[in-house]
Parts: sequence; C-alpha cells; structure tokens
Amino acid sequence: MSTDAADRFRLRPRYLAALVAVLLPVYFICLGANTIWDANEAFYVETPRQMVETGDYVTPWFNGHERLNKPVLSYWVVAGLYQLFGVSVAVERVGIAIGAMGILVATLLVGRALHSTTVGLLAALAVASAPRVVMFARRIFIDIWITCFMALTLACFVMAWRQLERRRAWLIAMYVAMGLGVLTKGPIAIFFPVVVGAIWMAVERRWADVRQLMLLPGALIVLAIVAPWYVALYVEHGWGPILQFFVGENIGRYTGEMPSEGRGVLFYLPVLFGDLFPWAPLLVVPIALAWRRVSTDERDDRAAIRRLLWIWIVTITAVFSFSQSKQDLYIFPVVPAVAALVAEALLTYRSGRAARAIDALIGIVAVLTVVLGAIAYRLFGSGYYALAGVGVLAAICTAGGAATLGTIVRRRRDAAVLLLAGTFVLFDYVFVARTLPSVERFKPAEPLAATILEQGGASGRVGAYEVFFPSIVYYLGRPVVELPDIDAARAFFASDQPAWALMRDGGYAELSAAIDGLCVVERRPLLEAKASDLLSGRPAADVLLVSNRCAAAR
Repeated sequence: MSTDAADRFRLRPRYLAALVAVLLPVYFICLGANTIWDANEAFYVETPRQMVETGDYVTPWFNGHERLNKPVLSYWVVAGLYQLFGVSVAVERVGIAIGAMGILVATLLVGRALHSTTVGLLAALAVASAPRVVMFARRIFIDIWITCFMALTLACFVMAWRQLERRRAWLIAMYVAMGLGVLTKGPIAIFFPVVVGAIWMAVERRWADVRQLMLLPGALIVLAIVAPWYVALYVEHGWGPILQFFVGENIGRYTGEMPSEGRGVLFYLPVLFGDLFPWAPLLVVPIALAWRRVSTDERDDRAAIRRLLWIWIVTITAVFSFSQSKQDLYIFPVVPAVAALVAEALLTYRSGRAARAIDALIGIVAVLTVVLGAIAYRLFGSGYYALAGVGVLAAICTAGGAATLGTIVRRRRDAAVLLLAGTFVLFDYVFVARTLPSVERFKPAEPLAATILEQGGASGRVGAYEVFFPSIVYYLGRPVVELPDIDAARAFFASDQPAWALMRDGGYAELSAAIDGLCVVERRPLLEAKASDLLSGRPAADVLLVSNRCAAAR
C-alpha cells in the first residue's frame, strides 16, 4: 500500500463519525420482530402497561403482585412512551435504544476528556459496534439505563475537570444523572461514583478540590429527583417496601440471599473482555501501562483521567467479584471506560513495544473473528438449531477477519481498525434483520398465549408448573398462577373452571399420574440447550400447554 493510499485510511474524525452514524439505525430497526425476551424484559413491558391502564404511577405491579424490588423510573419511561405511541413491545424497545444512545454520548465525552474528539468517536464506535451491546440494547431495559446514567455521571465528572470554565454546568448535569440513576436501580448509582471519586482524589492528592464539587447543592439535586417517589411510596405502603429494597434487595443480594452457583471470584474477567468484543481484548496493553504517561510531555490532566478510568473499572469489577450474587450485566457500566482506554491506545501507541503488542492483539482478534464465525456456522448453520442469516454472518466474519489480519500484517493499523469496525457494522445489521427474527420459533410464550385465548377467551385460569415465562402475562393480559408443587397443581385443576398450565414433559408425567383428565393441548420448542445438545443437534425439552378441558382441546 502506497503512502497516499495509507493516508486515505487514517482514523480521521469524519470517517469515525460516519461509521457511528451508519450504525445508529441498527438500534432502532426491526424492534418488533421478536417477542418479549424472558425474563428481564417482560417486567418492563407489562408493568408500565398496567400503570397506563390503572393510572397508578406510584406502585408497580406485575402478575397480580406489587413489584417493589426496583425503583420506578424505568417503568415511567416506558409508560410515557406508551402514552405517546401506544402499547407495544416495539415501543418499549425504543426506550432501551434511547438508553443506549445515552451510553454512546457518555462514551464520546469520556474519550474526548481523556484525549481528543477522535478518541471519543473511536470509543463510541467500539461500543456501538459490539454485538453484545447491540443485543443488550434490544432486551435489557434496566441495565442499559443504569449504565447510561452511571456513564453520564462519570463523563460529566471528567468533563468538569477538563473544562474548568464550565465546571458548574457539568457538575449540575452529573448530579442530575446520579439522581436519575438512583431512581433507576438504587444506591449503586451513588455508591460507585463516590467510592471511585474518593479513591482517585486520594491517589491524585486532590482532597483540597472537594470544595469545588458543590456537594451540598448536588445532594439537594439528587434528593429532589429521588425523594418524591419514595415519599409517595411511604404514604401508600409505609417503610416496609423501602427498607426491603435498600436492605434486602441490595445488601441481601450482595451477601448471599441469591447466590450464583459456580461463579467464583474470577467470573467477571471473561465478561470484562467479552462485553466489548472485538475491541476489549486490546485492553491488555493499557493494563500493562496503566499508570504511565503516554509520552514525557503528556499533560498531567490526561494522565490523571486515565487513572480515574482504571479506578472506575477495577473498583466496579472488584466489588462485584466478591458478591455472592453475580450476573454478567452488573459490571456493564465499565464499558465506556474500557472503550475510551482502548481507543486512546489505538491512536497514541504508534511505535515501540506497546505498538507492536497492540498490532499483535489486533491480529489475534482478527483470527478470533474468523474462528467465531466458523463456530456460529457449525452450531447454527444447519440442522435443528439452524437460524437464518448465519451463513452470511460466518462469511462476514471470515472475510472481515482475514482482511483485517492481512492489513495488520502489513502494518496498516488504521486501515485494519476501519476494516474490523466495518466487519461488525455489517455483522450487526444482518444479525438484527435476519438472525434474531428467526429465533422466534424457539420462543413459546406468544403462540401458547394465542392458543389459550383462542380456546378460552378472557375466561379460564392459567398456571405454570416448574416453568414460567413472565412474558406470557403480557400476551394474555391477565395473571398467571405459579404452581410450586403437586398439591397446588391438584387444587388448580380441580376447579370446574377451565384451566391451562405450562410445564415440561417430566412435569406432565408427574401430574397426569396424580390428576385425572389432563391432556396436552400444544407443545413448543425452546432454545435452552446445553453445549452438548448444540454440538449433536439434539433438541432440548419442549414446553407443553396442558389443560383440564380435553374435549375442547381436541
């Protein structure tokens, strides 16, 4: 490649901005092509619908029970969208996509504060193009929004240190983001910014600057955002649900109320490098150089912000690593900081050992991209688990990975980065438009709900025995009774009223031996297979719809 040709593929802001702009529609297209993802999304589709129908915006309800284990803002966001555009799953997902846009804005600001607008745009591109981020932004409402507000808190803080003339405005925005985060998921939206900020100020010996943080006005801003709903909740329900949330939901989960079996202290390391694939593996080089200046003449504030981002990543990851309850999305708020550090490394380390290490890692990522395409084709290209578009996805990964590898071998890093980004832009569009919709044949809730409504209309009871899909509550428009044991199932089916229940084959064998008159109305596949099942093409167990009205079923 000639010098002129190489120059055309520099990581210029306009190229990065164009790629980000091309990617943004992927977050908003085909939002209604998939039914609700169980279980997380179901709560944020159905509960706001009940708010709109009942006019009760203080107490969230789901499946006939109060749902007070999370604050209310996420429900309010969706309820507001329902009021504007009508009730639908696609409308709820517009809300998730808006939260993802907030994450991209925060990432851009963090990268800009760390180094430059170019770094900010590359960091935003890394987040926007990561397939897991695209997937999360179509199904995980509350974690996208808490990541949005925590990332905006971090972004406003670093911008306040970089733009001293606008510090007051940035700090006010920071406290607004913090308050909205508390109203989204609770005290973690305050805990982590405060702990990280305190550690950073101690490391940087900036304790004298605490007076510039507007702590009292900031506390009043957070209180003004959070207090009204909690006061209304107290008036309606007393202290019980408030204490249960702050003590049971937060401290209880952390200390072992909901233990995660088999997830040890190192659980989050692969998560840290996987959430932002293909970009996160490049974090290895900044880790090794975390506390060094990029160059001898680097400005002190840039090095200080870099250290702040590392403290943010390490603190969040370490705190949750020692939690008894571990879910991969708990550390999702580190993604903007990871992206900013990777983007800075790509643009600043141009020579020496660090540059060679980064180029080698890009080559490894390129090879992994080819390998992952092959694995996807092996698992989902044909047979029982075949999904639409997987062959195209495999071809994109193979061609893009090979081209990236060839380019980095010729030491054209900027061109390689643009090729890698372009590969995943194409990947994301095919994944969203073709592959995800084809997963519907493995999602039983909506078709089973349709069968129940066809046979029994709005009457008749619906239950779930040892298997429960929260989304079916939305599709039925009425509560589903959870049946914990045979006695509960016997009482449920003993009534003269028509009844339907979801269960597996084993549950049906158990109940039909104990209860007369049951029959299988319908069975549906479920994509819940083990790796051994995927490799062998062996179908997973079906979900059955069982009724006590066999004549009607026939």
